Amino acid sequence: MSEYRFFLFHKLLVATVNILVIVALFVAMYRASLYPDEFTPTFFSTLFTLFCPIFLLGYIGKRYLNKHRPALV
Repeated sequence: MSEYRFFLFHKLLVATVNILVIVALFVAMYRASLYPDEFTPTFFSTLFTLFCPIFLLGYIGKRYLNKHRPALV
C-alpha cells in the first residue's frame, strides 16, 4: 500500500467513525423523544449501545491500517 493510499484510507476511517457517532446521537435523541418520561435513561442506553460497535470498528480499522502501513524510507 502506498503512502498516499494509507493516508486516504486513514482519513476515510476517521470521517466514517465521526459520521457514525453523529448518527448515533441522532438515533439516541429520536428514541429518547419517544419516551419523554424516561428521556435520560433511554438516551444513554441507546447511545452507549451504539457507541460500542462504532468504536470497535474504529479500533479494528486502525489496527488493520497500521498492519499494512508502508515502511518509512
